[in-house]
Amino acid sequence: MAYPDWRAYQEAAAEVFRRLGCNAQVDYRAKGVRASHDIDVYVTFVRSGIVCTWVIECKLWTSRVPKEKVLALKSIVDDLGADRGIMISEAGFQSGAQDAARGTNITLVTSLEDFARTAVAAASEVPLTLNGQGEAAAIYQFPERAEPQDLLLHGEFITTANWAGRSISIVNPSSKAIVRTIDLDKYETISPQSGAREIQGHPPGSLAVADGRLFVGQVFSDVILVIDLATHAIVKRISVPGGGEGQLAVSPDEKTVYFASNRLNQFYIIDSATYAFTTVAYPADGRGCMSLLRHPVRPLLYIGIQRGGHIEGRGYPHANCYLAIYDLSQNAYGANSQLAEISNGRADDATPACLTYDDRYNRLYVGMFQSMRGICVLEANSGELIQDIRFAPSPWNNSFPWADPLSQALAGNSLLSVNRNNRELVALDRTSLQVKKSIFLGDAPNGPRAVLVWKEHAVVSYPGRNGLIFIPLEALA
Repeated sequence: MAYPDWRAYQEAAAEVFRRLGCNAQVDYRAKGVRASHDIDVYVTFVRSGIVCTWVIECKLWTSRVPKEKVLALKSIVDDLGADRGIMISEAGFQSGAQDAARGTNITLVTSLEDFARTAVAAASEVPLTLNGQGEAAAIYQFPERAEPQDLLLHGEFITTANWAGRSISIVNPSSKAIVRTIDLDKYETISPQSGAREIQGHPPGSLAVADGRLFVGQVFSDVILVIDLATHAIVKRISVPGGGEGQLAVSPDEKTVYFASNRLNQFYIIDSATYAFTTVAYPADGRGCMSLLRHPVRPLLYIGIQRGGHIEGRGYPHANCYLAIYDLSQNAYGANSQLAEISNGRADDATPACLTYDDRYNRLYVGMFQSMRGICVLEANSGELIQDIRFAPSPWNNSFPWADPLSQALAGNSLLSVNRNNRELVALDRTSLQVKKSIFLGDAPNGPRAVLVWKEHAVVSYPGRNGLIFIPLEALA
């Protein structure tokens, strides 16, 4: 959108915040601790009974904003005691400016129009509905068809990737309510049945948080979305070869995001402030990725490769999945752990579906999709196999010989596993790796999907039941 001059740009920005239910004053003079400051747009609103203040600077420039302007805004925000500073520039920001905003309460916006479509300030919560009927675990269901799949805990909130809803939801687990739902990008298509024009949304894939922003692999699109968690606005679309279908991971300092493509045979190392990235190829013949993990201390990146492995130098018919270990300090691959099983001269069609690191025992748990091996337990440095955790089919699994442990989490002395085909959440002893407890999660198409630990609860997403299951950890002891 074109703006005739800087005053119109300021007024347009103020109007955006007014539509969000905020009080927005243009050319406002605010008195700080050390000095008075002329503010382009001064925004106030009430959230959870507390008055919040945002300082907005509008730069209708033809060149990118330098670092010094970001530092100056940060100084004003600090002097005023404001909650957040937002700088808007259609021309963008220099890399030094983006780096200066890293890890601060400064949000950089490169499109006022995009910000207006997605930002939220004074939000009202939408409650989830408790459904406790039958023998299945009680579930808190979404008000509309969402089918939550991947989960991510950040601070006090859970982010859900809603496959059917083509959206991301921010959920308050304490109140069992949705704080905000963010629709992902739309696209136009023609119905193969009727030939009519249709507007579809891209579904979300993998999730990761770095430096106050949510990175979302947007499936069937060319981009990774970046969402500012303070405003819930989409602030960047990172265009990567192969698009947004793949897996995300983050470095311990949150300065780097890793994205392993499921479409091309490579992964990307992305600077979380500037969004610049470098490309690293998978090992020779490696194809597809369904899981990715950054070691929390050592400079190691674990990549679950779907196809192209070799067992004792030999490639077998079918998938030949394996775990590739990339040393980020050496920019080279180390050992590869072969995960496929061989039967009658052919490899199975298994895929490493999820990766979990256990710092107590320096183990890596690899949840296997379409594999009799269940969870492969590896030594984290070398990738050497320690043992398998095999699960027999449950009474609810009459279709497959494998359990599909698609997600794991650690909770005290327990390793938790969502076994999709068995429709169960299993708690294993973290030392002996023996099963302690199994809880039936209900029977619905495609089973439960992911688990995380929030306070004293395991939280499980169940797409087919359209909600989240909260299980007290004491029930899994």
